Amino acid sequence: MPKNILIFSDGTGQEGGLRPDQRLSNIYKMYRAMRPGPSSPIDPCDQVCFYDAGLGAGEVGGLTLRRIRNNLSAAVGTGIDENVIDCYEKIISYYEPGDRILLFGFSRGAYTVRAVANVMNLCGIPARMPDGSLVPRHGPRLRKIASDAVNYVYNHGNGYSRGREPYYSRREELGRRFRRKYSSFVPDADEDVQGNVQPTFIGVFDTVAALGNGQVTLAAGIAVTILLALFVAALWFGWSWYLWGPLLALLGLIGFWYGRLKWSQWKYFSPNEKKPLRLSRISDWPSIWKYGHYAKWNLKNYDKWLDSDVGFARHALAIDEHRKNFPRVKWAMPAEAKKTVGRKPEWLKQVWFAGCHSDVGGSYPEPESRLSDIALQWILEELKECVPEVKINSEKLFVMPDPTGMQHEETLMFSFGPLKRRWPSEPRDVGTLFPLHPTVIERLKAGPVSHLGEMQPYRPEQLRNHPDTKGYY
Repeated sequence: MPKNILIFSDGTGQEGGLRPDQRLSNIYKMYRAMRPGPSSPIDPCDQVCFYDAGLGAGEVGGLTLRRIRNNLSAAVGTGIDENVIDCYEKIISYYEPGDRILLFGFSRGAYTVRAVANVMNLCGIPARMPDGSLVPRHGPRLRKIASDAVNYVYNHGNGYSRGREPYYSRREELGRRFRRKYSSFVPDADEDVQGNVQPTFIGVFDTVAALGNGQVTLAAGIAVTILLALFVAALWFGWSWYLWGPLLALLGLIGFWYGRLKWSQWKYFSPNEKKPLRLSRISDWPSIWKYGHYAKWNLKNYDKWLDSDVGFARHALAIDEHRKNFPRVKWAMPAEAKKTVGRKPEWLKQVWFAGCHSDVGGSYPEPESRLSDIALQWILEELKECVPEVKINSEKLFVMPDPTGMQHEETLMFSFGPLKRRWPSEPRDVGTLFPLHPTVIERLKAGPVSHLGEMQPYRPEQLRNHPDTKGYY
């Protein structure tokens, strides 16, 4: 019997289940209700789950080595690579022919699972090792397969628009080579153009990427400047090496991480598959330079691809997210959408919801989570319609949606003592391309509601000229 493989990738700083009264995202709430285990009636033969904690997860606050490394990764544009590898590795580990793969994510976790879907599109799910033996289900060999797929195939040409040559053709060729190597091509296909398995369902809450983000880079630069100033002060005033020694070590570690991350973004293509270029051969260096490029995602060119062979996709969008550096990451091309006309249920739905980023994806205290329950309920209803085989332990998941619920605002970038910096603000362009959820109109009608700490009518500027709402202004 085919089983469901559910992958949940959470937002930045999210790791559910650490504390009894923790603020839970919608992703963790779904995971908790769908995972098999000793407190669940779900049979692991029918459904398995993997939860990928968000960047910086498990950190209550303060300056930690992990937090520094994650901020550097986000600054240079490699922030989610390890998360994508983790998720793809678990899919390979769990997959048996015929299984359904369902991907769920919030924030950068939403971008993570969208990337995982496109890794599957390029590389498929390995069925055999090059020598014909079975693919390992765990261990370093499996990790290397997943890492190679992400780092050397999917990441080739990062940051360039789709179709930009020569990066597009080279990445497609790298995908073909991977599929041939691991027998992950579509059997009996007229042409080898994609992987053998596509996701059945993708459900995401307010996708943002925040990779190669100039504001994050600025914040990282300020932090390093502060450390340098402290180190110079320690030397100038003759502080004990007990004080300046750790500062020097930390600066050295940051420099090492930064250099390693920047080098990891250098990608090159070997024209001759049978004689791959190698850094260890000095004679190959001119060709590595000739066929190489610096690849990183950036605010202009994130991965927007959604293949029409993906079963169904759902995206809950936040109307009131104002951070300029967290724009809506577009999804799907018109040409792919045309291929799905007539599919029932509908292939792709993207819907606007009232509230900021976490008012849609969750993670506020439970008494303040009525808006996020609206988006959660919508995703659950869509999931049940599209994939009726999914198993949900209803005793672990109760939603109380309320269109008049408390709305929040996320504007503070960082705080270091008296130093505070806020994110640049820019309202999102809501437009009419995607529908408003009916509860948006209910919130407009409701009169004074809890809005950024004040009781006032809900009147977001980005809806002023919307044909469905301009009558309320």
